[in-house]
Amino acid sequence: MRIFILITAGLLPAWTTGCTAAKQEIRSMKSSDEITIDNGLLSVRYNIKDGTFSAQRGNRQFIKQGRFPEGPDGVSAKVGTYENTLGACKAIELEFPSGRMYVLALYRNLPFVVFGVSVHSPSGQMIEVLTPALFTIDLGKTPSDLRVLGCDGLTGGETNRTSYTFLAVAEPKTGEGVVCGWLTQKRASGIVLARVENGLVTIQPRAEYGKLRVPAGETAEGELAVIGYFDNALAGLEAYAEAIAKIHEVELPKIPSGYCTWYSRPYGGASDEKHIAELAEFCDKNLRKFGFEVLQIDDKWQISRRDFTSHNPKGPYPAGMKPTAETIKAAGLTPGIWFIPFGWDHKRPIFEDHQDWFVHKEDGSVYNVRWAGDCLDMTHPEARDFLEQVIRRITRQWGYKYIKIDGMWTGMAVKILYPQPTYRPDGLGDAIFHDHGKTNIEAYRDGLKLVRKAAGQDVYILGCNIAQNMRTIGGSIGLVDGMRVGSDIGARWGGILKGATMGTRLYFFHNRVWHNDPDCLMLREPLTLDQARSWGSWIGISGQLNMVSEWLPGLPADRLEVIKRSMPNHGLCGRPVDLFENDPAHIWHLTAGAGPQKRDVLGLFNWNDKEPSSVTVEPAKLGIGDGAKCTYVGFDYWADNFVQPFNGVLKTDLQPSSCRVIAIRPLLERPVLVSTSRHVTQGIVDIVEENWNSRTGVLAGKSKVVGDDPYELRIFAPTESWKIDSAALARSDRKAGATTESRQTGRQIRVTINSGGNREISWEITFKKQ
Repeated sequence: MRIFILITAGLLPAWTTGCTAAKQEIRSMKSSDEITIDNGLLSVRYNIKDGTFSAQRGNRQFIKQGRFPEGPDGVSAKVGTYENTLGACKAIELEFPSGRMYVLALYRNLPFVVFGVSVHSPSGQMIEVLTPALFTIDLGKTPSDLRVLGCDGLTGGETNRTSYTFLAVAEPKTGEGVVCGWLTQKRASGIVLARVENGLVTIQPRAEYGKLRVPAGETAEGELAVIGYFDNALAGLEAYAEAIAKIHEVELPKIPSGYCTWYSRPYGGASDEKHIAELAEFCDKNLRKFGFEVLQIDDKWQISRRDFTSHNPKGPYPAGMKPTAETIKAAGLTPGIWFIPFGWDHKRPIFEDHQDWFVHKEDGSVYNVRWAGDCLDMTHPEARDFLEQVIRRITRQWGYKYIKIDGMWTGMAVKILYPQPTYRPDGLGDAIFHDHGKTNIEAYRDGLKLVRKAAGQDVYILGCNIAQNMRTIGGSIGLVDGMRVGSDIGARWGGILKGATMGTRLYFFHNRVWHNDPDCLMLREPLTLDQARSWGSWIGISGQLNMVSEWLPGLPADRLEVIKRSMPNHGLCGRPVDLFENDPAHIWHLTAGAGPQKRDVLGLFNWNDKEPSSVTVEPAKLGIGDGAKCTYVGFDYWADNFVQPFNGVLKTDLQPSSCRVIAIRPLLERPVLVSTSRHVTQGIVDIVEENWNSRTGVLAGKSKVVGDDPYELRIFAPTESWKIDSAALARSDRKAGATTESRQTGRQIRVTINSGGNREISWEITFKKQ
């Protein structure tokens, strides 16, 4: 039940089943008349005479002039109102003599104008590109005052841009801006362009089909694009991702944390039977209680470089992959495995009589792509049956419930563009599929649907990765649980910077459309301890996928500590505060809860490995506290120090390639729980409940603690006259062997809880004011 679909131009008769509808024919209205629709958030005005339109939110007319690719002559205009259980939408439908129908639509409570185009073909035609509209936007600033964000980075507004899926244009100081992107990409790849025309930025969404065959007498249903204005463009990007998730009915599973063998030194690649067993035992004993869940085997387990039908009997797993999966499972962990579903070797004996299972080129040769191999044709029934059997064997017979599927663009049959995310030609449309009626995007999505069907709903699917060809962003939406958003990183600061950069640019997809995977948590030298902590803290604050790739039994204790303090995943989405100022952002804000339970954590990062930097934050602008005059207190996690009370602005210096993770709370007239030791989020993953009783002077709460891991509550008092009187635990916790101790230095109080096992502990701290 997706209301967005109801408002697509040209598709209304087919998509309004079960809805009540009323249309008013306005063809006969005077040429000077205008049509206006409104949803309480936005209003759209269409000028019948010149065929242009504008859009407004509040006092901001953000689309100064919009236009369609065709002129207004001969257009038939209608207004449609549609109702279903989700509410109502209003649409202006414009039918042109060419057979194309365009729509401008507003849905109740959706802060975007929705655009679509469809094509009716009386005699049959081939379509490569469709553009629903062009918009000249006005933010009251010159292009040089604006910043444009796309998949390929952040530039000034005067720079011409072409990005996959979305673009955002914002004024960096105020944060106000416009977000434009594609809601659907079911048969086409959605592209967004930005150009400067007459001193203003013009945005053009473009749907690229490659080759879309429209048979005679049929109508091709178009994709949906949106554009909206926001006082805070970050909120606009998040609303955009939420709209995508809603139309695709995305339901994400719990985000996992764990291990990938690939980068490990020693025992990297696919590792081997012996050392995976050793690793599983180590993780069960030392890390599982901290939220560590998955052991994933990477490339080089398979029978040959591009044949995943079985294991290599002379390789690292001579006994086969099923026994190792059982070993991992016996340790209480989830077995994971890497493979390429759509990239194979057509010269393997299994394909000797099945060359037609592969995508071909016009010259009849098999469609091969660099690194990933030959493209298996996901429009061929027999090729689909073959792949389904392979995936069922891996997931259902062998027992791997976490699959990392690489080389994904092979299912689309286009060129690799790795590692740069910039838009450029990739041969879209030059592949010959078994089903000539399918576009590249359709074939790709059909393949991903097959992967899910074969694997089952209980298998976590991690896509790897969109950097190989960024068209896979839109084509993958709604069909994977997680997605690698950047290139390989390795144990080097430059690689980590790449992961943080793509994870920042696409942060809003995380935990809405899928789980962002910025690549593995790397900790070993030559990375310094500061660099290891920075990467672990960025993953921990942003909330993105945390899969470490080090030989864990050999890690020093201080590096292993980064894993313990960044797992489990909090299941939220951190926000890059300065997204339109720095790429990647230097300031991240994570918030959880409301009222007295609200917790706020800042991640402050210096991504420069040569020069120190200074970062300034105004907590009030982030919704922390009750205004600019509020006094705050904080705790610096890795420094293990309280941040003394401050007003208005927090300014901190950072050494090269380092970070500070600071929990912040408003200073009150009673003791305040500022931080905990469990996790870099300092209470967000472990504090279940927190209450203050002003009559008794008791600060009470519940915490999830880890066995044999001293758990510290960090509390700050408004004055030194507040003294801790006692720290007590619930009777059941004491009976289970949990103990507590406390110490106070001036206004700083630390209460330590020790427990022999993982449990939820209830605590009470009594204060007396002298």
